[in-house]
Amino acid sequence: MQIIAIDNMRGDLTQLAKELAAVLGVTPYEARARVAIPSGGPAVVASFASDDLAATCVSDLTAAGFEALCLDSSELEQDSSRFIVQRLSFATDALRLWNQDGQQLSLNYCDVELLLRGAGIINCVECETVTSKKFAVGRALATGGLMMRKKVTRTTEKVNSERQPFCHLYAQGLPAMVLRQDTLDYTALGCECKLSQTENFNWICSELRRLCGSARWDERLQTRPQLAQLLGPVFDPECDLDLAISLVVKSCMR
Repeated sequence: MQIIAIDNMRGDLTQLAKELAAVLGVTPYEARARVAIPSGGPAVVASFASDDLAATCVSDLTAAGFEALCLDSSELEQDSSRFIVQRLSFATDALRLWNQDGQQLSLNYCDVELLLRGAGIINCVECETVTSKKFAVGRALATGGLMMRKKVTRTTEKVNSERQPFCHLYAQGLPAMVLRQDTLDYTALGCECKLSQTENFNWICSELRRLCGSARWDERLQTRPQLAQLLGPVFDPECDLDLAISLVVKSCMR
């Protein structure tokens, strides 16, 4: 599948919406949400199974003055190709990273090109079973009033959404290096170790931003509304986080 997005949008929103609507064959009202992203993009506008249709859409968008991105679904960044960090250490001139298998990467701070801060959304389903007694007319009549109630068991599901903060590091020639708040070992921070995961993770992100001074810092994937605005009505912030990450990385590192 080919995913098409527009990026670096500037200008009058009403005019941009009209121009985009003409390309996509939708109303300006429908197109407005795609051009109203505060960051200027990227914003997904279409997806195609056909490479030819995707190429035509990109050509039409470009002719209309839009900066178009085309991303093949096979190119999406996924955990299988990432370096998932479990422990890290700040050396004088380099960052030391270890994954859960004990593999190590050493990365000069000046080589980091992009720091991408965001948060995934994890839905947890909790089942609750409640048993109560209910008046039963049939049972009362059948037993002459000796047994007037029956047990009723009801199971309900409650969906809780939790944020999973992350920070991705990107450097030429290396896989995406992923730090996740919930899975990092913070004992390696020594005297800098804080009281909570949130404090520790925020401190690490601040240190990375300070030490990797030449790297671009991007935090547009911090909230569900930001994710939803980028992905549009077709894709799901809960399921398609890798698509959002891949698009932002492609936008930042062109």
